[in-house]
Amino acid sequence: MKAAIFSCKGLGDGLISLLLSNNLYLNGYRVDTFHGSLDQMQSFFSHLPIKKYPNEDKIDQILKFYDQIFVSYNESSSFIMKLIKEGKKIFIDKVFVLNPCPSKKIGGQPYHRDALFDPSINMVDNILLFCKKILKLKKTSKKIDLKIDKNLTFKKFEKRVILHPASAKKSKNWPINKYIKLAQVLKLKGYDPVFVIKENEREEFKIIEEKKIILKSFDNLKNLTNFIYESSFMIGNDSGIGHLSSLLGLRTISIFRNHRSANLWRPGWSQNEAIFPARFIPNISVYRLRDKHWKRFISFRKILKHFYKRT
Repeated sequence: MKAAIFSCKGLGDGLISLLLSNNLYLNGYRVDTFHGSLDQMQSFFSHLPIKKYPNEDKIDQILKFYDQIFVSYNESSSFIMKLIKEGKKIFIDKVFVLNPCPSKKIGGQPYHRDALFDPSINMVDNILLFCKKILKLKKTSKKIDLKIDKNLTFKKFEKRVILHPASAKKSKNWPINKYIKLAQVLKLKGYDPVFVIKENEREEFKIIEEKKIILKSFDNLKNLTNFIYESSFMIGNDSGIGHLSSLLGLRTISIFRNHRSANLWRPGWSQNEAIFPARFIPNISVYRLRDKHWKRFISFRKILKHFYKRT
């Protein structure tokens, strides 16, 4: 059986897609995973081919070539929307649309019944349930066997704490001044906080270096993965680096703006914790106090408290 998985562009989306790819692989499938940048990490997933998105003129060929096709719903991608439209029109039984949504109104989103994702559990567990209940796969596993460079040592730097202040949307970012306070306290306690960002984000976060805190930038996912692998802890926003850290086995704290997003999108591999504003804070639909001002309700002391519990 030949399968294709078309992931959304985020790092976390890609890693979750690779979990599905790996479970298909365990059951004898030949699987191609399509993503915009994960091919930079191909050496870690030597048994799972990772490819760039093809052009739209290849859609007809894709639909005919693969026995099963899994597509992450993305209205902003003309390729994805055309693939879904053509696939559901001609090959409805072999095209699955994956469209998770944190809304409590289950079933309202397009193609919900293709995967029946449960918003009350994380996406790693959702993928495993999808494999067991919908695809009826005999072998399922949360673990992905990664091929790690033999020159690397897991958690080599016992005191190194990764801090990730960015994400795909600025609205998901905990305030940088709180991150800096957190880093300063960790430093005083004998830890080695290191902020990690993309190379093109250095200007945005130059205040970190001005505060005499280490700032590391990466333009390649392979180098970033190697750096995280030898660290011991990760604290960051709702972003792909949290998923990557959890997959690698690090203790991970992810900061979310609400409990619904945390339930669905928290890292799901290992030793992870999701922090979000207390649910007793009013969030009446007219005012949305908790959603609009969520950053105020998560102090750096709260993050420290949870960090100490996990060390």
